[in-house]
Amino acid sequence: MATFLYKLGRLSFRRRHFVALIWVALLAFAGVAASNAPSMGQSTFSVNGTEAQKAFDLLDERFPEMSASGATARVVFQAPDGETLTDVGNKATVEKTV
Repeated sequence: MATFLYKLGRLSFRRRHFVALIWVALLAFAGVAASNAPSMGQSTFSVNGTEAQKAFDLLDERFPEMSASGATARVVFQAPDGETLTDVGNKATVEKTV
């Protein structure tokens, strides 16, 4: 391995202008290839049918002027005294609201 590296170094030194030209050509080729590469395409991601996607769709429907992708909200529900949110009537109200 040392002999190979020695010969490669000696060749690179003797032909340094040619080696530099090859490096410039490789860099130019890489630049052209990168500029002609296809774009990333779609910048959004959605999985239809998931609860999160349904929520984003609902936000877009109810608040069209807002961007649902960055929307956050904190919603607090409180059940009447002696009841819980899992009772049939309260659960229906929560589901209707959300």
